[in-house]
Amino acid sequence: MKITQVRCNPLIRKKEMNSQPSWLSETVIANPMSIYPAYAQKRSSWMAQFSSMVVIIDTDEGIQGLGVDCSGAAQLIVEEHFARLLIGEDPFDIERLWDQLFRAALPYDRKGLATIAISAVDNALWDILGKALQQPVYRLLGGATKDELPVYETTNDRTDWEDDVFFGVKLAMPYGPADGREGILKNRDLVKACREHIGDTRDIMLACYMAWDVEFTIRMIDAVEPYGVRWIEEALPPDNLKGYEKLAHYTGPIALATGEHEYTRWGHRDLINTGAIAILQPDVAWVGGITEARRICAMASAWGLTVVPHGGALQAPALHLMKSQVNCPFAEWVRTWDRAKGRPKPGILGIPDLEHGRIQPSDQPGLGMQLNDDVLV
Repeated sequence: MKITQVRCNPLIRKKEMNSQPSWLSETVIANPMSIYPAYAQKRSSWMAQFSSMVVIIDTDEGIQGLGVDCSGAAQLIVEEHFARLLIGEDPFDIERLWDQLFRAALPYDRKGLATIAISAVDNALWDILGKALQQPVYRLLGGATKDELPVYETTNDRTDWEDDVFFGVKLAMPYGPADGREGILKNRDLVKACREHIGDTRDIMLACYMAWDVEFTIRMIDAVEPYGVRWIEEALPPDNLKGYEKLAHYTGPIALATGEHEYTRWGHRDLINTGAIAILQPDVAWVGGITEARRICAMASAWGLTVVPHGGALQAPALHLMKSQVNCPFAEWVRTWDRAKGRPKPGILGIPDLEHGRIQPSDQPGLGMQLNDDVLV
């Protein structure tokens, strides 16, 4: 089998993205730009609004692989650079192809768009392998280590908290260092309200989106410890390794998690080496695809660490990875869309829905995804 074509297809236009406002982008949530008043009120005031894109890889045997969710900004990398390194190659040679793409992109990018592009290509190659062998991808990764995955929900919506099929609730912290003591108290009150609402039997986690510094994190840990918080994630930017080394001295009951915005095994190795991190959270669509995420799971297992891929319950590749890995015990589910407008039509079909707070990947060959022609651009 040989690769004959590599192309990209946008899934969502900017106009359509703007018509589906999300609580994550339109409400006050701490973020790296929160220190600047002009950008503190909502993420949409500063975040890039690239279209969402699917990478499509065709072969001479008529088998097609799909890789999502790739940023539209990476289209030039995929079509003008990676395509000429892939056409004519055997899609089964995933290890070599991954390494060649990574090395070829080194002159302009080691972390960021090129790695996101590699992720989409890599996931599409795994899709081809599964279809060629008539097996779901998780079986090619070592088979099932669990029947299904329990799911926690990321949401600040009190209506969502009432859905007790989720074993836990992750709260997006609204305030950061620029908000001082008042911000700490407001964050604490949100955690307190959630605990009172959901009771003692469900977990609470806190997402900080790289918005805090070491001092603010220590003060927040002190403020929320009484409410049984399971972990605090992405308190610092991933490059603040010295900051994480300082946080490693904390020995209380709250774990530290991070990795959503880190890339490749090397970035996650450095996070592990700080001694602070108990839960790694690579995004399978950003970190380098299934191939690299599997390496990170193996590395984490040597340290006895848990891996919970970012947004994994919404990503077919992540679901296959998690089902095949012993140290991926559960998944994250996020309602990003506006509740009043309802969930938008997906550009990709075949990603499983939750059933009673649990989820598992498709048993169809490959990743189980299909293009939704009704919404393709």
